[in-house]
Amino acid sequence: MKETYTLVAIFVVIFCMDRIFLALKNKRLWWPGLLIALLIQSVSGQLTTPESYLGFKPGADFKLATYEQWVGYMELLASETGRMEVRDMGSTSEGRRMKYAIISSEYNIANLEKFRQISERLSLAQDLSPEEAKSLSQEGKAIVWIDAGMHSSEVAPPIQQIQLAYDLVTGTDQRTESIRENTILLLVQANPDGMTIVADWYKKILGTPYETSSLPVLYHKYAGHDNNRDFMVANLVETRNMHHMVGKTWYPEVLYVQHQPAPFPARIWIPPNPEPVNPNQHPLIQRVKNLIGAAMGQQFDAEGKQGAISRISFDVFYAGYADGPAVDGHNIPSLLTETAGYRYATPKFFSVKDFPKAYQDLTIGSFYPSPWEGGWWRIGDAVDYTLTASKAVLDVAARYREELLYYKYQMATDVMMKFSQEPPYGWIFPINQSDKGALELLLKRLHDYGVDIYRSDKAFTHEGIDYPQGTYIVPANQAFGLYAKNVLERQTYPDLRKYGHLWQGISRTIKWDGSPLTPYDGVGWTLPVQFGLNYHTMSSPLDAEKTRVDDVTVSKGSIKGKGDQYFLSASENNSYTAINQILQSKAKVTRSTESFTIGNTNYPRGSFIINNLRASANMLDKVAVETNATIQRGRSIVNSIPVPKRSVGLYKSWVANMDAGWLSLILENHGFDFQFITDAEMRAGDLSSRFEVIILPDQRMLSILNGHKKGTMPADYTGGISESGVENLQIFVESGGVLICNNNSSDLPGSGFHLSLKNVLKDVPADSFNCPGSLIKLQLNLEHPLTYGMKEKGMAYFSRGRAFDMPNFLEKESGNHPLNIAATYPDKPLLISGWMIGEERIQNKGAIVETSYGKGKIILFGFNIHNRAMALRNFKLLFNAIYFPVD
Repeated sequence: MKETYTLVAIFVVIFCMDRIFLALKNKRLWWPGLLIALLIQSVSGQLTTPESYLGFKPGADFKLATYEQWVGYMELLASETGRMEVRDMGSTSEGRRMKYAIISSEYNIANLEKFRQISERLSLAQDLSPEEAKSLSQEGKAIVWIDAGMHSSEVAPPIQQIQLAYDLVTGTDQRTESIRENTILLLVQANPDGMTIVADWYKKILGTPYETSSLPVLYHKYAGHDNNRDFMVANLVETRNMHHMVGKTWYPEVLYVQHQPAPFPARIWIPPNPEPVNPNQHPLIQRVKNLIGAAMGQQFDAEGKQGAISRISFDVFYAGYADGPAVDGHNIPSLLTETAGYRYATPKFFSVKDFPKAYQDLTIGSFYPSPWEGGWWRIGDAVDYTLTASKAVLDVAARYREELLYYKYQMATDVMMKFSQEPPYGWIFPINQSDKGALELLLKRLHDYGVDIYRSDKAFTHEGIDYPQGTYIVPANQAFGLYAKNVLERQTYPDLRKYGHLWQGISRTIKWDGSPLTPYDGVGWTLPVQFGLNYHTMSSPLDAEKTRVDDVTVSKGSIKGKGDQYFLSASENNSYTAINQILQSKAKVTRSTESFTIGNTNYPRGSFIINNLRASANMLDKVAVETNATIQRGRSIVNSIPVPKRSVGLYKSWVANMDAGWLSLILENHGFDFQFITDAEMRAGDLSSRFEVIILPDQRMLSILNGHKKGTMPADYTGGISESGVENLQIFVESGGVLICNNNSSDLPGSGFHLSLKNVLKDVPADSFNCPGSLIKLQLNLEHPLTYGMKEKGMAYFSRGRAFDMPNFLEKESGNHPLNIAATYPDKPLLISGWMIGEERIQNKGAIVETSYGKGKIILFGFNIHNRAMALRNFKLLFNAIYFPVD
């Protein structure tokens, strides 16, 4: 009878596979693989292997999986075993569901909430004695977070997760059983949209001459590669999903992020990191990272896997990574690896002659003891290496389970004790901010990542300053106080030329006479400064009655007062969002050309005025609630100019540009009507018929002009705007259009339109001027329309920026085009946060320049005005440029 059932089942499988393959010929579907796998599993009684589900072994040449296949396999495997669950953490930017797998023993899976609560209690360390913490540490399980695919062109780690999940739920060896018993693994795909975008692109170009060509679009809708720079402000929904998981749900004991590629010719980069180390971490964090890195290296060499290297390339000073200071400040040892890759799943042979000369003699070092000797490198090799690394992390967590759990409690209590006895004691944020929306966003982001926020119950005085009731307070003496300190304080980046003993790693320290040692990323990011907030760092303990808040709502949008006119302040970003909605209704909106007062509220130049005769009160009330804008009713006779509803074009190159993505997010969030412009559209011309404003993102001029070289990509994706595109932009501006250029793209009109202005930093060596992503001072000309709603003393995020030296500066004349200076770098110490040398080269030079060109305007920003959508105080510069009056 059993044999009969088996034969029937086989017949059903064959019949179904025939129908499925017929469907697959016409359209790519994800469900046939799932159905086949379920049928096979029902016959065999075994767990479905990755190969039987995918149709190929993870790591096979020329094969990539989509996110839909990743999720499908994880859900299938979870349905077949009690050692696994799949849960949902929210939506992605493109509307997919962002899911994660949980893997452990059957007992642990059945008691997940118990172990989650243990980790939470130890992490927050509230009302918990050392003895109770010891007992909980003995009882708990080490929660380990492993994510992959943040950068979706780094294809090996995500597909490795599929094999890792199968290995962990099916393994019977002692090491795997110990991992299941002592750890709870959270397996996360960090960029679901991108995994499918890359897999689909590779399928399209596979077998063509362009098989290894670059992706012509961002693999994250808004951020591309910069999604791993978003973990301070969390502008991206995926980041917010992960923040909630790490800082308010699971509180993992270890967080591990997998990337590619390794610094060539190494095969994998593992901890420890090079100098400098971000100062806002407990010393145990660094010790655990080094312990895990050593265990990884030991395992690689035990398995005969050459090429593991440490202590070069990837410092973790910057606080915006998915791993690193932001996570370390939550008392979670975080680490990354960078595994070698080539292009997608295409193999590549490397000989020693391909290596940099310094590596060709295969000299060993303390942190590179088994140099890679060359040969074929395949995606399967990268999968094997990341599997080794993943299992090494889990093995360490299993072995040191009790210690890692107790360390969470120990670090939290140490941080709370430290900042109860020494400054900073915390940060005070008055509620009377010029942009209350910016304050609310900052506090929400902190709160969403587990930081406790308080509000004063009464008015109080601290260090000679009076604060009203309702003032917000962020104490430093809390479990995640080091994280709060990291994002709220002003950074001081160490000039490593002074600290050779930390990084040289040789028998004696040698004085470094060369250029400054370049950091891996930005070195100054102080969020309250970027948000334009008034705040105070407490140098003494605060004695004030306060209440911890669960909902950070600084103010709700509303309409106040009486009168037949409506007013919105130009100081608030939310006002621009509201105005864009109001303009959609064709209501008449003007902007004041002078400051004025309504009731007790002062309105700066550029504030918005709406005539009640053209706007419905009910519509305005709805807009106020939806945009959280404050609208004041009243009556004032003030000079004003019309606000036009502008059609905006945002240039989108086939050389995928992250700044274009960030700009699109900002424009979307604030309700601007915009469309992307392609290279072909730029070349075709007639731009004025579609657009009144064109924005060129922060992109090199040659990249804009030339794009991808012919023969390196499918023909549809090659070429830039070319000289014909430049001519069409000239015609666009001459006809009355507004051209806005952000940082690098400012070179294009400066050169192509023959404007007489010079970037004084061009070709200046790094030892003469260096500002590697820092916050510096900006002097704003408040008489200029670009600065409406701004304060005279401003801020610029400066990284490879421009400083304009203009002929006839005082006369504001350059050829036939008058140059108007909206902002300069002042003649005083410029640094606010971070590090720079050679500031005298840019003092008194132009930072923001506007000029008439024919009937139109050209606006040049010499620095990136939004800095990965973090510099909220400067968003108004972009918005004012879009609304800029054209005669």
